[in-house]
Amino acid sequence: MLLLSMIAERELPMLELIELAKRVQIPGYEAVYEVVHDAVREGVMAPSISAGFYLQCEIWDVLRWAKYRTSAKTSQVERHGRWAISH
Repeated sequence: MLLLSMIAERELPMLELIELAKRVQIPGYEAVYEVVHDAVREGVMAPSISAGFYLQCEIWDVLRWAKYRTSAKTSQVERHGRWAISH
């Protein structure tokens, strides 16, 4: 209800209200919000609709990519740490 009130009262600029609505209403959108631009830039996905508007399958692809990217970085740090300690 708060979001509807904010929209009705135009408490924020319209683009901010739209972004807020997407973040709270679209499953997975909040989780990919900070990494989706990296995914697009790196060619992981190209928005079918338009920048800032993603299909559920695109959101899940970015979530899988972000999880893989995070685990790969962690793995590299662990391997580097073992190498440094073993010598």
